[in-house]
Amino acid sequence: MKRTLPDCDVTVVVRACDDEDRIGHVLVRVARHLRSLGLSFEILVPDEGSGDNTVAIAVLLKPSIRELEVMHAEPQHGFRQACESARGRTVVLYDVRTDAPLSALGYALDRLREGADVVALSGRFLVFRRTRAWRAFDTLVQRRDPLTLEHRFLKRARSLGLSCTVTHRKRRSPWTVLRQMFTTTAPVRT
Repeated sequence: MKRTLPDCDVTVVVRACDDEDRIGHVLVRVARHLRSLGLSFEILVPDEGSGDNTVAIAVLLKPSIRELEVMHAEPQHGFRQACESARGRTVVLYDVRTDAPLSALGYALDRLREGADVVALSGRFLVFRRTRAWRAFDTLVQRRDPLTLEHRFLKRARSLGLSCTVTHRKRRSPWTVLRQMFTTTAPVRT
């Protein structure tokens, strides 16, 4: 495994495959949020063979997001290969399809400052200290849904004696979901 020395605060690994409709917005939001926190960072987008314009959109954003790097990865090995080349002291795994609020990232970084080694935010973010979690990377091999990946990573991290913090999303009651469905206004067609 190639181990690089940390030279920035945070590496965000953004997993996107056939997500051309989301990738641009997500990359701009992540970069803007990390700049607002005053962190030095890099954003890695591993290309696992996307069949649409996901990679092209990410490459087009490179001039405006100088911390962005699009890298070639073997299919189903994108997270792991990106983590191996990460330069940040902290690594954030982010799946474009989770639509996670970036305020949760600040919460996770605070838990790391308080001493946790791994912070999992219910399938939205998986944040960990890179140097302490090297041995748990073998769970990042296969492309899986975020909750399964998080579960496997946490299981491996705990077996290695790492301190893990897990937060779960609050479940909405069926009545809350129905109320929101009927109180939102539908767009008017002309």
